[in-house]
Amino acid sequence: MSYSPAPDDDAIIAEEDMFATGEGCSQISFLSSQLLEDHILGLDKTLNDSSATLALSQTSPGVDIALPSSLLQDVKGSLPSSLNPTGKYPSVDELCLADIHFTVIPSSTQGSGFIFSEQLQKLFLKTDSICSFDIACQLPTFLPPTGWYVRVMLVSLAPESQHESITRCHKHIAHDTGPEEIRKHVVRCKNEQHEYVGADNGPFFEDRYAVRVPLDDEVLCVKIMLQFVCQNTCFRLDQRRTGLVFTLENDQGNIWARRVVPVKICINYRRDMQNEQNSATNFLPTSCLTAGRSDAPGTSAVRRYKTGRPGKRLQRGGKLGPGGGSFNRADRTVPVRAARHIEPYTVNIEMPSLRMAKRVMDNAIGMISAQILLEDNTETKNRLKVFLDSIRGQREALAMSNSQCSVDLL
Repeated sequence: MSYSPAPDDDAIIAEEDMFATGEGCSQISFLSSQLLEDHILGLDKTLNDSSATLALSQTSPGVDIALPSSLLQDVKGSLPSSLNPTGKYPSVDELCLADIHFTVIPSSTQGSGFIFSEQLQKLFLKTDSICSFDIACQLPTFLPPTGWYVRVMLVSLAPESQHESITRCHKHIAHDTGPEEIRKHVVRCKNEQHEYVGADNGPFFEDRYAVRVPLDDEVLCVKIMLQFVCQNTCFRLDQRRTGLVFTLENDQGNIWARRVVPVKICINYRRDMQNEQNSATNFLPTSCLTAGRSDAPGTSAVRRYKTGRPGKRLQRGGKLGPGGGSFNRADRTVPVRAARHIEPYTVNIEMPSLRMAKRVMDNAIGMISAQILLEDNTETKNRLKVFLDSIRGQREALAMSNSQCSVDLL
């Protein structure tokens, strides 16, 4: 069982995906293909150790491999660079590698200070509350059974701010009497074995504030207990939609799996959950909303009335209209706005660095995406999508240089 952020076709524009693939979800499909067999056979010829053995089984679509330690190191060193997150922004897209099963499940759906919404697949909790997650994974035989970690990182799910780190607000930091090196971490770990990583305002994956917890080498699972010491309202407005990103990593720091659990840290977590569930329900088709209701069309419903003026009956939820009639909610129609007048304008600006140029385009993508969601006119939506696709194309055409300074010029 795994959780992923709610899809939002127009609003969620993927940050440069460090695990981009084509069809399917396998990121290293060659590990269970003929290509891997040929690759290992080539490495086997270069080994001088006559005792080295290489066993390949073709009894199934996958390849079962028994590798000596020296050959295994060669295979590790030849893994695709896309597994290395160094110098790249964190991704919020779930990662599914061939023959690897990685699950993240809340230990309980509700407890003291938190509740998990099955409808939204989202965790709601209040500040300083503690909740736990059951982490488990199954690895194919060609991967070593030891040296695996889970990194937990709080990131923004809004595409226009995924490239910026999330840290605690000054108010909460001022009241923190804990160690200086972890005061800016929003997520704290209560496990006995854990490690805090990251640097202040680190833009890339390896620089973000996070906590790493080792997996049990015998069963490759762990229960991670987390505490949240800041609220979503403390973050910037464009960072308030957050999620916990769980990544499965080996001792070299390569990422093999990723799961995302949306979270909201707030004061009245039950109320906020109910509000978001009601908002999500309002977007369901009318047939889903009226199913099973006694006042649905085609059913006989007993209407209740309350007393209005003498001689007049006022329907509940309605009001008197001209001539003593009443207005029903069902009789009202919501007018659709006419198409907006859009005046395209081209801007050519020179930025101090490539990274700053990409951030400007990220903000433009976020603004247009938000406007598309607010529009109810189909023609206007389609016209805005043309601009959005154009900016996306230009954004993807920019190539980030790893040698560039990690701190933007202001």
